[in-house]
Amino acid sequence: MKDAVDFQLPDQQAGFRKDQSCMDQIATLRIIVEQSIEWKSSLFINFIDYEKAFDSEDRRTLWKLLRHYGVLEKIVNVIRISYD
Repeated sequence: MKDAVDFQLPDQQAGFRKDQSCMDQIATLRIIVEQSIEWKSSLFINFIDYEKAFDSEDRRTLWKLLRHYGVLEKIVNVIRISYD
């Protein structure tokens, strides 16, 4: 599943990816905030609790997205069964 999805994700999407960590994302965010202050420009940041967001999502959409990204049907079914 990782191989099917990993190459399609942008470099900025670092969660749960090999050789990527939250610390990299935090450092990048800190630099952005510091530059925004230095340049006196507006900055809007939004943090999303994905655990709660995915609990309320239509799971049929999740299965469609996994298929869209090339995840094998066998793997989609294993994940789907774990949610049922």
